[in-house]
Amino acid sequence: MSPEEMWQLVERRRRRFIGTLITAAVLMFVGASAIGQIFGDRYGMITLLVVLIGALLFIWRDWRCPACQKGLGVEFRPRVCPNCGARLAPPGS
Repeated sequence: MSPEEMWQLVERRRRRFIGTLITAAVLMFVGASAIGQIFGDRYGMITLLVVLIGALLFIWRDWRCPACQKGLGVEFRPRVCPNCGARLAPPGS
């Protein structure tokens, strides 16, 4: 895989990461609130937990190095993979 392709894949995953966080936040607050008002607070909290756990699982499975498929850790813009050392920064930087 070329450095350009690796960088594009990491950028695509970063956009999915941001989209997942935004979607989860909206669903947690709006969805949990609406369900809590309709069915009771217990179901609102269950909804909140299900959305939170689902978002975290998706991010955990998706935020991986394209070369070795191991997790990229907590750094949002990694320049190199902490596991295999593959370059993940844009070419020329």
